[in-house]
Amino acid sequence: MRRSGSRWLGTAQHGRRRLAALAVVAVAVAGCQAAAAGAAGHRVASTAVRPARSSPAAARPAPSPTAPAQPSGGSPRIMIVGDSITEGSSGDYTWQYRLYEHLRADGVSPRMVGPHHWLFNNVTQVDGDRSYADPSFEHANDTRWGMTLFREKDAIGSTVAIYRPDYLLVLLGLDDIFWFGISQPDMAANLASFIAAARAARPHIRIVLGLVPPDIHQQTDPAFAARIASYNHTISSTALQLSTIGSPVAVARDATGINIAADLWDGTHPNANGEVKIAAAFADVLAGRFHLGRAYPRPFPVLPTGPLSRTRLLVTPSGTAGDAMLSWSLAPGANSYKVYLKDVTRRETKFRQLPWPLSPAQEPWTVSLLTSGDTYAFKLQACKGADCGAFSNVASIAAP
Repeated sequence: MRRSGSRWLGTAQHGRRRLAALAVVAVAVAGCQAAAAGAAGHRVASTAVRPARSSPAAARPAPSPTAPAQPSGGSPRIMIVGDSITEGSSGDYTWQYRLYEHLRADGVSPRMVGPHHWLFNNVTQVDGDRSYADPSFEHANDTRWGMTLFREKDAIGSTVAIYRPDYLLVLLGLDDIFWFGISQPDMAANLASFIAAARAARPHIRIVLGLVPPDIHQQTDPAFAARIASYNHTISSTALQLSTIGSPVAVARDATGINIAADLWDGTHPNANGEVKIAAAFADVLAGRFHLGRAYPRPFPVLPTGPLSRTRLLVTPSGTAGDAMLSWSLAPGANSYKVYLKDVTRRETKFRQLPWPLSPAQEPWTVSLLTSGDTYAFKLQACKGADCGAFSNVASIAAP
């Protein structure tokens, strides 16, 4: 299949292959996370494959002061509350970034508030990463991989009291349903308790509830898909019932238009294009219901996906004939690297890809079966889940 710039040319065949790749990524990531959750004593609902997200046992740092790179906003004060879909992981922009930049472009100078401002390292499985694709935005929030509504309902009151947001943007519930099997009546009760606790701390707070976006597991587990649909209906009905003039509650809906194959890097978490769609859903509500900024521009941009950082590749001779050692810098968020090579001596004009990608743990890596005396050119492509992005430099060597 040919490539055009940094985008695969769209075909139905590629869409099917990408969905298959996403399914493999989701199974691989979820397997170790489910094991970690079990080891920590957390109950995992049903025997279906878990979504690719952090285990509740993932190491987390304590809240820290504002990062030096963050600009200082003004008004209104906005706090985003969410799980891994919102926090993001190494190398991401995050949908908070997309929303913040959109509001700034509309002349709004929001102050983003909350106890956290970091990413989850999807390679080391540790929270507290600072490798934003662009750190120059206000990234304070109340987000965390593994955050659940049933726990956050008991914490949101004190967080709102401390950070005093005017707007609360909430995207929660997927972990409750898939990891913990929370029943629909309890989901509804927990959402109502969450809203009541936020209002008790700040009576005139404005709340925007996001519908749970599509997830690859909804395509393979009809029961799970039905529970997500039911909870999304609960979000809408709860907003309608509990909204008041003094503390309105609105619903951000358009994120349900996410394309699983194109907009998620592992079947659950948004890539750059998914971030835009989630941000647009909230931006549209802020504009239409609260007259804060404008609706997100359409059509949505088609952005490059995959790791953006260019890996630095070095190839050195090995002590064994026909072997060479590849060493490279790790790109934030990249959990695999495709290896390409060509034999320059034999006048190969196109790089060919080796059949298996390398993991970060395999650096450095020895390539074998080279023809001694021939000059080879190598390059790597960094991938995050099913999204492959920037190529490394080309490094050459005469095989020993």
